[in-house]
Amino acid sequence: MKAKIYSISELFLLISRVMKKLDFKPHKSKDDFRKNYKLHDLAENHGKNLLTQWGIDFEEFGKDKRFEKLWEKGEDKPDLIINIGEQKFLLDWKSKHKSKWILNKRAYDSYINWSNKFSTKVIIAFFVFDENNKLSERKFAVINKHPVKENTEKQWDKNSTIEFSDELPDFTKSNLVNQLL
Repeated sequence: MKAKIYSISELFLLISRVMKKLDFKPHKSKDDFRKNYKLHDLAENHGKNLLTQWGIDFEEFGKDKRFEKLWEKGEDKPDLIINIGEQKFLLDWKSKHKSKWILNKRAYDSYINWSNKFSTKVIIAFFVFDENNKLSERKFAVINKHPVKENTEKQWDKNSTIEFSDELPDFTKSNLVNQLL
């Protein structure tokens, strides 16, 4: 028997048929997934502008996966490596519409692993935007420094989350340097 070679489009069609037969429905639609990234892009643009103004060098670390055809959840990577003085840190941008400092549990666990792997601190920079996507608040947390509690209820997208339990510092250069060095 000769094996059939499938094109990419044929494979995706077969996969979608199998998913339909299994009654598999993703928790996030493609539109929901990409809408989250639009807000993330706003946070990233504001954040990179601030880092540049503050004289903090940075380089990309995590890979943007929003346009990959088959996206699997797995080890989350922070967005950037930043340099403050002679030290390197990892930083991830988070965008919100509410001042609630929550983070996907899977991402939090991954950030702990990255922190341990590179013996460095991981910073989560939260940017809050109003209904018109105007920046209204900037906070940050340092993984393993700012305490967290695990939320008992899952989010709308079925993800488990953690919440930073203390009041977080404003995302300013002086606060960042004071928390890290």
